[in-house]
Amino acid sequence: MNEIMDPGRIPQPTLLELQDFLYRNRSTFSPAEAVAAAVKQWIASERAAVQPARGYQWKKLFLPAGTRVRMQCGAEWHYADVVGDLLLYGACPLSPHQLAIAIAGPGRNAWRELWLLRPGDRFWIQADRLRRQLEQEPLAARPPSPMEAMQSAAHGMRHALQSALTLVEHVRLEAENAVERRTPRHRRREDYMNDDCAAD
Repeated sequence: MNEIMDPGRIPQPTLLELQDFLYRNRSTFSPAEAVAAAVKQWIASERAAVQPARGYQWKKLFLPAGTRVRMQCGAEWHYADVVGDLLLYGACPLSPHQLAIAIAGPGRNAWRELWLLRPGDRFWIQADRLRRQLEQEPLAARPPSPMEAMQSAAHGMRHALQSALTLVEHVRLEAENAVERRTPRHRRREDYMNDDCAAD
C-alpha cells in the first residue's frame, strides 16, 4: 500500500539545507515559496521532456530552440536566434551559410565565423569547435539528434516489417505444403493403398 505523504511536510535535513541555501544566497523566497517554485519547474521540465525536440539541424550539429547565434563583423556583433525549427536573423529564416553572407558578404566560413550559446550553456562556443567536439564523442556518450533518432526508428521498423513479412510467407508456404499424414501406428489400409498407387 502506498503511503500518502503530506505535501507540506519536507524531511528535516532537506528543510535545513534549503533554509541554509536561501539564507546564504540572500533569497527573498520563504522555504514554502522555494518548494512551490521547484515543484513548478520540475513539472515544466517533465512536460518539456515528452515534447518532441524543436530546433535547427545544421549538418550533424543540432541547435535546440532557444539557441543564440552571433557573428562579429568589424567591431559590431550581429545576433540570430533559433526559434522553433528555424534560424531567424531579424524575421528572416536563413541557413548558417546564408547568415554569414547576410552579415559579412561572401567568402566567410559559417563554421569558423558563428558562435553559439545553447540553452543551458554559460559560455559562447565557436560552431566549428562544437562540431569537432561532437565528432570526437563516442556515439553512445551523446544523445542522438532528432534526425538520427528518426533514422534509427525507421531502420528498426523496416527490419521488424521485413521479419514479419518473412514469417508470414513462411507460414503461408507451410500451410500450402502441409499434407496430412498419419503416423504408421495410426494409418489405415487406404493410406497404404494410396502410397502404393502413387508409387506405380
